[in-house]
Amino acid sequence: MSHSGTGSTMVGYCSPPGHDHDDNCLSRTYRCENGHEHRYSLRRRCNVEGCGWVGKDECFCHDGKKVDKWPDE
Repeated sequence: MSHSGTGSTMVGYCSPPGHDHDDNCLSRTYRCENGHEHRYSLRRRCNVEGCGWVGKDECFCHDGKKVDKWPDE
């Protein structure tokens, strides 16, 4: 399975100092060896230890729920 890159929406978000609470959709379209394509969007999380912020699991810009990690990881 391969992908050709990662796209992102460009909505402005504000985070507390030192945190990353950016809930823009990161999306990748994967293609299998038979040419079938499926688009995934990643559910984002803040990397600061002890911070429990997690982005939305759904968005208006794509169908279905976001994934917690890319399929090829």
